[in-house]
Amino acid sequence: AIIDNVYTGRGSTPEQVVGALERLADEHAGTTLLLMVNAEHEVEMVQAYRERLTSRFVVPMATDDALRRAADKEVLEDVCADLGIATPETVAVAMDDVRAGRDLPLDLTYPVVLKPAVSAEHLLMGFPGKKKVYTADDRAGAQAVLQMLAEHGFSGTVLVQQLIPGDDTQGRTVTCYRDRSGRVTLMASGQLLLGLHAPTMIGNSAAILTEPQPDLEDQASAILEALDFTGFANFDVKVDPRDGRAQFLDLNPRIGRPNYYANVAGVNPAQAVVEDHLEDGGPARLGRDVGLYSYVPWPVLRRYLSDPALRRRVTAVRRRRGLVHPLAYSADRNRRRLAYRWASAGTLTRDFARHYPRPTAIGF
Repeated sequence: AIIDNVYTGRGSTPEQVVGALERLADEHAGTTLLLMVNAEHEVEMVQAYRERLTSRFVVPMATDDALRRAADKEVLEDVCADLGIATPETVAVAMDDVRAGRDLPLDLTYPVVLKPAVSAEHLLMGFPGKKKVYTADDRAGAQAVLQMLAEHGFSGTVLVQQLIPGDDTQGRTVTCYRDRSGRVTLMASGQLLLGLHAPTMIGNSAAILTEPQPDLEDQASAILEALDFTGFANFDVKVDPRDGRAQFLDLNPRIGRPNYYANVAGVNPAQAVVEDHLEDGGPARLGRDVGLYSYVPWPVLRRYLSDPALRRRVTAVRRRRGLVHPLAYSADRNRRRLAYRWASAGTLTRDFARHYPRPTAIGF
């Protein structure tokens, strides 16, 4: 109810989507329009059409060069190595080498995770057995995954990365906004409690404890500075239970699907981007409120918290603040019943859109 949707149809090309955006800008001539995207292929679309889009919209994204480097997981590994930040043992495999039958550099510690170095192309592909992230228990399994990707036409580079053990609760997340002057003006972090486990959703969060991770925030800031990256960024991190060391897995050059956890932590992503591009800048804000962001009901979340100490800590937070569901927003009255049709929905503690105009979403 709070968003006007504009549908461009199944299979719409980037040109058609950009055309719809331009018509939307014409309809709102004289109004400052902020263009936000939140998927890899949409980031690539903005890069390809940046000149046309920036003539009509404020586009709060990094330069094309910074975006390319940030989206490339090989680059992240090199930057982290220079900064002394831990990353899992990783090798890069080119699809051309797989198709040519060349010897592949797969001498790693198994099991491993396999994922595209740049995920936009893979995201738009469809084939049997497709997953967001693949796993293999041995060299033969890794070769089988690579062969499958090659046979279905994937043309990029695949990273083969040592799998860090441990369940979902070993995961950490950091969300940042770095403004045009190079200051990090928004920072939030937390511990993953439960992930989404559908094959194409692996790596996305279902529940997060917004408990600050200051050491990881400092490392995330250093990475953004090294890349000269501006705009929103989200980092995936996993703590190795064998030695307690945090390993940086991914940098997503966008705000990330579960970004409302930042609001639960006490900071507003919308405020950061508006102050940077539409006002005279704003102060640095740190999310330090401890709370629970969750798509799933409390009985489901509690069931999967196998560590008794963590379960007690999360239970205490829930008693104090409840669970915050990102769709349980009272102003969105036409969807209110849907948002609350789950057990223990909790109370929404913060209205993130109260002071901002009604947004429009372009969907395809």
